Amino acid sequence: MERKAISSDRSISSHKPEDKKYFVPVKNHPKLFLMVRPTETKSWMYRYYPPSNPKQSIISIGIYPSISYARACEVWREYEDLLSKGIDPKTNREDIKKSIISKTKNSFNHFAWEYFEGLEQTQKGNTLIRKKGRLELICSYIGDEPISEIGSPRMLEVLLDIQANSLNKAGKPTDKAERCAGIASDVFVYAGARGFCSSNPAALIKSQLAKSSYGHRPAITKPKEFAKLLRAIETIEGDSNTINSLRLLALLFVRNGDLRRMRWADVDLEAGRWQLKPLKGQGKVNMVKDMVVPLPQQAVTILREQQRINGHTEYVFFSQTAKKHQIISDATANKRLKDLGYKDIHCAHGFRATAKTILQEQLKYSLMLVEMALGHTTKDPNGAAYGRFEYIDDREEMMQKWADYIDALKDGKDTAAFRADAQTKTNPTVQLQALIDQLGEDKVLELLSSRVSD
Repeated sequence: MERKAISSDRSISSHKPEDKKYFVPVKNHPKLFLMVRPTETKSWMYRYYPPSNPKQSIISIGIYPSISYARACEVWREYEDLLSKGIDPKTNREDIKKSIISKTKNSFNHFAWEYFEGLEQTQKGNTLIRKKGRLELICSYIGDEPISEIGSPRMLEVLLDIQANSLNKAGKPTDKAERCAGIASDVFVYAGARGFCSSNPAALIKSQLAKSSYGHRPAITKPKEFAKLLRAIETIEGDSNTINSLRLLALLFVRNGDLRRMRWADVDLEAGRWQLKPLKGQGKVNMVKDMVVPLPQQAVTILREQQRINGHTEYVFFSQTAKKHQIISDATANKRLKDLGYKDIHCAHGFRATAKTILQEQLKYSLMLVEMALGHTTKDPNGAAYGRFEYIDDREEMMQKWADYIDALKDGKDTAAFRADAQTKTNPTVQLQALIDQLGEDKVLELLSSRVSD
């Protein structure tokens, strides 16, 4: 039975399904047919003889109406053009498909998320979330590009665009582009180690970016102003979680994220010790991975109060209203400080800068002890890093003196006795060492001998 050739979308509707499939030619388009199946499915087919092959071949172009009459004719022209050049359309289509698959497996996207899967095994919390965000941003630019074909000029173009779109309120660049360059560099190293690229185009870019400008996070560093803040904290009413977390931030000057995640299993109230793995320490060379915080008596008292409230839970700062981690939120401390009138004056992270400044300037503690208390890596002259229990007695003494000092500040008492110069005047050992430093050991021994003789 001869079928009337198709000449438009409208003419297709006249061809109804039968017991067996059949082919309808397309007017003025030799080799192009519409195949009508008993199931009512209609598909476009291209039947042709490949170059140097006597056997007929068939290519399915797609199902109607997803592929319209006009689109089927366009594909027919493409295939006819290939045949005129001696190229088999089917072979050409398979080559394109293989190329797409190959590019997908070798794309920046592929290695970026494979690398990220490894990060998920070692990092957690906000750090992982931030890195995921940077990867998503980088992939929005170069995710589909073969990783071996991405060069430094392309990376510079991408990172300069990220930099231009991540300015602070003052219109100056933040460190977003630098951090994106850092994680992109890690992805190139990961792919390079597996033989998929021979260079790291992101490694050269950091020096070409504008210097980032964030400014320091607000912090009070003057004792009188700090005293006012401590007294203001005591006026907070309501949730004891909030006021106790702020009290402990002032006493222990740890990161807010680590304090919020404090677990009872890590706290020894009898020994006055808190052992933790700081969030910032995971994957950063300048931060300790394990840390011990000596707890002054004031901190132990606060924690015993928290124990009466949350001792039945895993976390010291458990919160029933928190949906995700069931601990007080990251914004809680900063919101309270803002309510007290300290917006852009002091933040939760600022307690670290406060303690570092006053401990060194007023109480004259060594930089090494203060850095250990802050969770930063410290090394001896030979380059060996100190362990988490190194100088624990000295750090315990420092933490207790710091707690006593801020109590005195809060109560408006004279803090002169806490200053290093005041201690020197009353400490005979310190006085003797100062004399030895000034006159020399032999001269001091001579003076002592003559004093005994007299």
